[in-house]
Amino acid sequence: MEVTRGKHYLVTEVCRRLSIKPHILRYWEREFGIKPDRNSAGRRIYNEAQLERLQLIKHLVRTEKLTVAGARRQLVKMSTPPTASEVSSDQRQTLLWLKKELISIRAQLEAHSRQ
Repeated sequence: MEVTRGKHYLVTEVCRRLSIKPHILRYWEREFGIKPDRNSAGRRIYNEAQLERLQLIKHLVRTEKLTVAGARRQLVKMSTPPTASEVSSDQRQTLLWLKKELISIRAQLEAHSRQ
């Protein structure tokens, strides 16, 4: 059973979706500045954007094998699409941004297929 409240996810659901333990989730919250809201019971709840960011962090750390510092640097690079003048001079930046977008889309499709 999915544990959501108005497109918000409790720790157990986030951990299940990402296949991680709660202590890893807390560690990533600290290291990547993710600040979940709290519900009326005081439990942490995550919105869709936070879940997507966590999925991207997992990909960078587990699949791309980046360190936390490396993942932070990569997230900064991926945070904004390049301008038209940058595309011609730095196509790698464009590819990184597209990769982030595709990872996000894949995560959304996977989440939708579970419902």
